Amino acid sequence: MAGATLRNQVRIIANEKRILRNQHQHAAIIRNQRNIIRNQQAIIKNQKKILATLGKNFAK
Repeated sequence: MAGATLRNQVRIIANEKRILRNQHQHAAIIRNQRNIIRNQQAIIKNQKKILATLGKNFAK
């Protein structure tokens, strides 16, 4: 009986480790997505500047 309890505790610990690893992976994915959005916003800002400059040059 004690052996079964010990085996169950080992399984529980392994599952908890797996859960923690998955949570860390999820956090990393969210962090990467946040960085992607930040970069896309910078790209859009630059594109707006380029379009404004082209518009000024075209109006000359």
